[in-house]
Amino acid sequence: MPIFCLTYLMILTFLWAGSSPLGAQQVSQLRARHTAGQTLLTWQEVHTPVTQESISVADLQKIRANLDKEGQVRYRIYHSEQPITSVQGLKPIAEVPPLTGWNADYYGRYPKPTDQALRYVVEEGQLPVPPGTGIYAHNPREGEKAYYAVTVSINGRENISVTKENALQTAIHETAGQGVPILQRVVKPKSFQYIENPTLYYYVRWESPPNASIPSKPFDYLVAIPPQVARPAPVGIHLHPWGGSLNEGYVWWFNAEKGAILIASNQVPYDWWTGYHELLETGLSFRQKAGWEKGVVRAYSQRRLLSFLDWVATKWDVDLNRTFAAGGSMGGSGASKLAIRFPSKIAWAISMAGVHIPRKTPQFVESYAVVYGQPEWGVAFEDGTPVWDYFDDAWYLRRDPEKEIGFITLSNGKNDGAIGWPQAVEFYRALQETRRPHMLVWGQEGHGQRARMPRAGWERQMPIDIRVNQSLPAFTRCSLDDNPGKGDPAEGDPTGQINLYLYWETKDVVDEIQRWEMTVGLIDAASRDVSTVDITPRRLQAFRVGPGEMVRWANTSLYDNKVIQSGEATADKWGLITLPNVSVSKSKNRIKLSK
Repeated sequence: MPIFCLTYLMILTFLWAGSSPLGAQQVSQLRARHTAGQTLLTWQEVHTPVTQESISVADLQKIRANLDKEGQVRYRIYHSEQPITSVQGLKPIAEVPPLTGWNADYYGRYPKPTDQALRYVVEEGQLPVPPGTGIYAHNPREGEKAYYAVTVSINGRENISVTKENALQTAIHETAGQGVPILQRVVKPKSFQYIENPTLYYYVRWESPPNASIPSKPFDYLVAIPPQVARPAPVGIHLHPWGGSLNEGYVWWFNAEKGAILIASNQVPYDWWTGYHELLETGLSFRQKAGWEKGVVRAYSQRRLLSFLDWVATKWDVDLNRTFAAGGSMGGSGASKLAIRFPSKIAWAISMAGVHIPRKTPQFVESYAVVYGQPEWGVAFEDGTPVWDYFDDAWYLRRDPEKEIGFITLSNGKNDGAIGWPQAVEFYRALQETRRPHMLVWGQEGHGQRARMPRAGWERQMPIDIRVNQSLPAFTRCSLDDNPGKGDPAEGDPTGQINLYLYWETKDVVDEIQRWEMTVGLIDAASRDVSTVDITPRRLQAFRVGPGEMVRWANTSLYDNKVIQSGEATADKWGLITLPNVSVSKSKNRIKLSK
């Protein structure tokens, strides 16, 4: 045990031995600030185990891990609508350990030995809290007048004394809400993610349900602004992989050269950017099946990211219709799942080497089981669906073929034995069967297989202006597609693509009650000048049809402005119209539908 940790416990033992609770040392300097639905409390701890200004994350984690081995120290938080002159008869709303003023999560799950722990800033524009400061955030369910008190408890023995030092003398007027992220610092590096002269804003918000399973859970967030930011700016939600952090691992700062803002966070716990059991981190034991069945899995990680996005929109001039999600490996897994389940928020996603069917990934089933429970237990997601089904991208797409999603470009290595090729093929087939907008590339690059962008030679920038509030085409059964096989890595083409050579234009889309029009084409790198493909208009804004309704369609070659195909099409039982074997060329084609 570190010497300063042992000394701390010896001091506490001396303070309490043979003394009454009223004579022991008590919490002091209690302060409270309320903003946007959250009251942030700070206080001076009793003989804090860390008094120095700087300490490594590794040493801080060791101290935290050892604190309860020799004696348990906790700070009890009390809340009342009346002034608190005594805590007798009151039930604490929370009990927290020492050292809550220190941030050990900023560097991610695997900090370096030299990484120094940060202390939180609780008031924007001010310095970090001094060593020995305790922090707790409370989000009341409704607006009210509130008083708070904080006491110390050692080995279950509480000092119940109340003075003006540990109890508020003036009421806090509270409202209901999630609170706001608090700016920690602004950094202007010469380069970040290969972008020169950006501005990086680092925030912390103490999350509570529905953004976390427990209250007062601090999360780090990053908002990165490029030197030439668009107005309004698209926002990219960048998700790091296993071992990454909010500062690294998400492959690129996508669309930075086009003025896109990057937002990122640390993944805590490792739930593959989805969600986790509501009892996780509550301190309750639920590792056996019977314990897991007492609750459900909730989409905490997805919700808090989108909640932070909404807050960013209140501070910067952004275009929420152009929000995208991006990442590789664990981040790629989260990017596709976020786009599919929150299509009103995500215009498009890029997913590299991601897990799309958790129960079918060769090496990471147990990683999901840590937060979902074992597949055979049948633990439910919050909507009642078995959670392993809910976060199965193929199952989810097939459940509701009519549900609109944005464009997804993905990649998987055929020889990626960790993530698994068969699960990627099943996801691709679900995208084809349900006629969702997508593009796939595969090869022999294993876990490093890179994705591609439509109409581009690489993956860093999305050249098509994809928006939540504009229709787009789903291409299926293209004659230029390669053969991925049925899931066996030895079957089909060793490298290949689906829809790589197709694109559409957004500048002249017509989406009206009586007609829909779009220009489509083949890129110059396509192996042939002309292809055929089925086209299904998706995300229709005004041109809506019901099941069984018939429409007329025509395909005009823009090379000579002649109609080369025409006919009638009938909407299926989901109201989807698919035009079969449409001829698409490098000279571009204009597709028209009318009622």
